[in-house]
Amino acid sequence: MELVDAGHPVFAEIANFTSVDVVDLPTGHWPMWSRPHDLAETIRAASHTD
Repeated sequence: MELVDAGHPVFAEIANFTSVDVVDLPTGHWPMWSRPHDLAETIRAASHTD
């Protein structure tokens, strides 16, 4: 969110969102290789609304 607030162009579109949840998954640059199960669970959990 710091990059959004700083106006970084890669994150410019996020500034238009009305609701953003940031989930920190402590991995390297490519979590799909280093922690694929954790990444999948994070995406699954974020996509379910109860």
